[in-house]
Amino acid sequence: MKKGILYLIVVIALLSFKLSAQAQQNTPVEQSAPAPASIQLGSFEADYTYSPFTVNGKKMNIQQVNGALTLPVYKKMQNGKLDFFLAGVGYSGLFLSGAGSQYGGTKFHAISVPLTFQKAFSPKYALLVSVVPTLSSDLKDISGEDILYSGAAMLKIRTSDKFSYSVGAAFSKQFFGTVLVPIVGIDWNISDKLSFSGTLPISEKLKYQLSGKSSMGINWDLGIGGGSYRLSKKMNSDYFQVQQFKSTLFYNYMLAKNFSVEIAAGYNFTQQLDLYSKDQKVNWVPFNDINKRVPLAELKKTGIAVQTGINYRF
Repeated sequence: MKKGILYLIVVIALLSFKLSAQAQQNTPVEQSAPAPASIQLGSFEADYTYSPFTVNGKKMNIQQVNGALTLPVYKKMQNGKLDFFLAGVGYSGLFLSGAGSQYGGTKFHAISVPLTFQKAFSPKYALLVSVVPTLSSDLKDISGEDILYSGAAMLKIRTSDKFSYSVGAAFSKQFFGTVLVPIVGIDWNISDKLSFSGTLPISEKLKYQLSGKSSMGINWDLGIGGGSYRLSKKMNSDYFQVQQFKSTLFYNYMLAKNFSVEIAAGYNFTQQLDLYSKDQKVNWVPFNDINKRVPLAELKKTGIAVQTGINYRF
């Protein structure tokens, strides 16, 4: 599979599947009927990533700031079946330093409103649907051309207390065209201390519980911070695209019952910046070749990445 195709799978799945994966990992379909008030579906997350690299002796870096608030609008637990509706708002900022103006700017923003609904048919089976409209641009001018639409639908199946999975499909309308791909999610408690979760083959996490408050592990993320952004009309409404595939080691510590902090360090095995004219589009990926596009400017450079973040659940 070509890197271009893999990147598109990453983008659509991350946009459409973020809340769905979170819901799968934190709200199993089959539960021992706790009171609805005790089910923690709400959350606030924020993180910062710094990725430095050098090109022809010139120091450059990519900085990313992300934040997401998820609110449970509706939740109901009855006969071991959990139904809910989640609404949220998210922000992702990407900032280039040392890159000059060859990519149409140095500050890019994405504001999203994820909506997720789960309907449980039985204690073991549920349908999960997620819709994510996103405004993604340099914010120098705002119009309907800045809006991207993504969605995903999947069937969640819990086979045991230790293992559950999801299968479905994701759709997205991006600046470069339309994408339709299958997606698979996994949540597996291998032992009392070791667990594996993720959206294959896009993002996976292997976690080891060191104590009641601390854990560590490995993240594989093929697209954290990646995305595309429409530029202003002064830049002919062209679009800027970022690809980052990385693996990190992380350490997580619970400062309070529902509040944790995390630090991570790793390596971007792929790090690519591209500027495309607005007419460089390929519809129905992966059925058509995304590599037919010709960039106006391009940079490929690997490098390290460090990250810190917080998470609060309620």
